[in-house]
Amino acid sequence: MRLVFAVVLAACASIVLSMSSGGAPALASAAPAVPVATTGGATNVAQSSATVAGTVNPNGTATAYYFQYGTTTSYGSSTSSTSAGSGTSDEPVSANLSGLASGATYHYRVVATSSAGTTDGADQTFTTTTPPTVTTGGAARITHTWAGVSGTVNPRGQATTYYFRYGTTTAYGLQSSPQNAGSGTVPVGVHADVYGLTADTTYHYQIVAENAGGTSYGADQTLTTTSSQAAVLGHEGFVSPGSVVGVELGCFHGTSTCTGHLTMSHDGVVIGQRDYSIAADSGGFQNMVLSASGKQMLGSNSTFHLLAVTVTADGGNGQKLSFVIHLARWVWH
Repeated sequence: MRLVFAVVLAACASIVLSMSSGGAPALASAAPAVPVATTGGATNVAQSSATVAGTVNPNGTATAYYFQYGTTTSYGSSTSSTSAGSGTSDEPVSANLSGLASGATYHYRVVATSSAGTTDGADQTFTTTTPPTVTTGGAARITHTWAGVSGTVNPRGQATTYYFRYGTTTAYGLQSSPQNAGSGTVPVGVHADVYGLTADTTYHYQIVAENAGGTSYGADQTLTTTSSQAAVLGHEGFVSPGSVVGVELGCFHGTSTCTGHLTMSHDGVVIGQRDYSIAADSGGFQNMVLSASGKQMLGSNSTFHLLAVTVTADGGNGQKLSFVIHLARWVWH
């Protein structure tokens, strides 16, 4: 009993001595605050990449941050951990994401961590862009110096331009002027004329389309320019009393025979037609028996002096040329 009392007295004396010498009881220090993380927006969104941003407030403790991302709120991927310092105010942070899927919606958030704890920012989303879809089509109206090429473009909802590359190899080297394909969501037919070609030569061509989602290339196609070209000689033809109509046709610009189909029409009505075959660098009259409609239009009861008609020479290889001439009417007996 005396021993316990002595210990208590000694303890009290120690406290009194401490207070008398200016001391005070020690207090526990405050716990550090967890960092604050705020997820920001996404920029530079492209077909397979994007930049995500946010802010982090370390609240006075050394803090690191990273971004989680993925196609669901389970994320699944994350960027490398980066220091946000140990300040007490919001610090802007960002990260570049790559290897993303085209046309996909991604979830992401910023995560800040320190010795005081971890804070997850709110979930945000962005959708990667989609390049246009293209198909290289066929060639038409092929001559010895130019041709018309075609294709389809689906802009996939974004402003899109297209052009055609062409040349004598798959390296191409030439291209048509860029044209607008719109910003729709369905395929649209497009075309271009390519000039400066060489006669009797095979050319490669493909369609190319571009938008914010990227660049798409159509399959390679080929066309072969003609080595000879049919042409109407002069500006007049004739209608004979024997229900025959004729026009002079020539074959030029090459060494091959011009073959194809010849049609003569007036106001959309076919009045005569026939196949033709003309040796290179030659020509002559191509006579056609009037069709029933032609006979009715140009028969003996008709009165005309010079009738304007359209002559179309379809080469069957994509070459199709039209000429306007005037038919002179022979005297009927």
